[in-house]
Amino acid sequence: MDTLTLSRTRWLPFVLAFVAMLAVMACGGDNATKVDKSAMAPPDQQILRLRLNGEPKTIDPALSNSLAEATLTRPLFAGLFSYDTELKIIPNMATDVPTDDNGGISKDGLTYTVKIKKDAKWSDGNPITANDFVYSLRRALDPKLGSPYVSFYYGIVGAQDYNTAFGTKDAPKTPGDSELSALRDKVGVEAKDATTVVYHLKQPDPSFLNLLALWTAYPVEQKVVEQYGAKWTEAGNHVGNGPFVLREWAHDQRIVFEPNPYWTGEKPNLSRIVISFIADDAAAYAAFQAGDLDVVTVPPASSRTIAASNSAEFQKIADLSTYAMFMNNKVAPFDNQKVREAFALAVDRNAYVDGVLQGAGAATTSWIPPGMPGYDANLGKQWTFDATKAKQALAEAGYPDGKNFPAVTFLAVSSDTNRLVGQFIEDQLKKNLGVTVTTEYVDSKTFGGRFTGNQHQVTIQRWSADWPYPNNWLPDQFGTNALNNHSGYSSSKFDDLVKKAAAEVDEKKRLDLYAQAQKLIIDEAVISPLYNRQTYLLVKPWVKDLIATPLDGAIKGDSNLTKTYIAAR
Repeated sequence: MDTLTLSRTRWLPFVLAFVAMLAVMACGGDNATKVDKSAMAPPDQQILRLRLNGEPKTIDPALSNSLAEATLTRPLFAGLFSYDTELKIIPNMATDVPTDDNGGISKDGLTYTVKIKKDAKWSDGNPITANDFVYSLRRALDPKLGSPYVSFYYGIVGAQDYNTAFGTKDAPKTPGDSELSALRDKVGVEAKDATTVVYHLKQPDPSFLNLLALWTAYPVEQKVVEQYGAKWTEAGNHVGNGPFVLREWAHDQRIVFEPNPYWTGEKPNLSRIVISFIADDAAAYAAFQAGDLDVVTVPPASSRTIAASNSAEFQKIADLSTYAMFMNNKVAPFDNQKVREAFALAVDRNAYVDGVLQGAGAATTSWIPPGMPGYDANLGKQWTFDATKAKQALAEAGYPDGKNFPAVTFLAVSSDTNRLVGQFIEDQLKKNLGVTVTTEYVDSKTFGGRFTGNQHQVTIQRWSADWPYPNNWLPDQFGTNALNNHSGYSSSKFDDLVKKAAAEVDEKKRLDLYAQAQKLIIDEAVISPLYNRQTYLLVKPWVKDLIATPLDGAIKGDSNLTKTYIAAR
């Protein structure tokens, strides 16, 4: 990619346009501005029935981490910015997008001034002010809260000092309440007046507006959080500012959204969204066939058959995501690089995609996916499947022919699809390395807690783009003690590369530094990328304007549900 000479607010939208070709206008396209009301079903039939493969731990934006959690925050909350269908930053709660030209960004790139809509309200009717955004970001940074995504915001003045006030496990600190309060007050976000939020950065960050579109920066109502504590997200207590409100949460069964009467943006066409928690892919597919679900992900076992069926219900959605073996580098035997190399070499990725996924993906040895700056198709080719080299690496690790290899357990969410994956991986490692591994299947909440708590040896996990640029794929995932580092990797060389990249103003040089950082984690087999996903959906013909983009979460179209409607049958 050539060095960009655009203003600092424009180069990232340009990058987003680079991936806009991946966006999919499903089920009728983006015509929501002029929907023929006569084509719509009556209000009592405007019910969209969706599915998640497990109940998320939370819908608190500051605590959300997984795709399932993020996908539920988008209808319930609204940040300052969001994305249009071409993946360009647009105002949401903000009145406009700050730029150099309109004075929203200072000439040195260190101060962002954002005006919010004067008529914005919470779902309880209370006005939303600039102070709500100040409170919410400082709350997310509170070291007592444990927000998993908040390290993305360390570029804000004082943010890292406040969030890391308790130190680390190896070097703990014990600040008092007064010290914490002082650190919180130094965080560089302030309310200039009731409708103006100002952010102060330590150094220019061309992706900062994308961070303000991320769920961690969504506002929450202070009095509600303080009144209900951890229970503030329960139905009956919850207050949000998005186009929908939480009407019901029957734990382990379903969650139900209805339109927010105080939403001042595009009014939803839907009267209700019912999201059922169905762990089993085959059961969800059966529910779709029985007419009990309107949208469902195609089970991998049926992917090839359904893709070839020419069904009008079939939709192929491009993803910016990579699945990889996440090996805990701090836990034996994966603290041995040669063991990680052996595992990387022992899995036939093409057989995985062709057999288990039935073609719904593309094998890869690279971490950053196609369609993004930083993608390198040749990266990691030394880990292409090779049983002979895999056995050699394991022997060099001290386990010739798998002898005396310790017990290894894969961690996975319990589902019929994951059982196919688990069996495939177990068979591959037995056949190609001579080692026996077992898979432990747990519910989604247990998996989330153990994975994010680094209480695993190895698992297959994915990363999907929150914004399509390398700084969303590298520093927070592999930096020493980074909050989303679930490989346990630590390298001063890597840390130095991503730190230099963040400070580099020349686009070409910045991408080169990120490329070096990515090569380092691949060369050291920190993780083992397996495939880039494609989502296969089945959508009932009466579902219109379900508009999916590569930045969506577990529910495709989650950012554009105000546009979706049910057609008259």
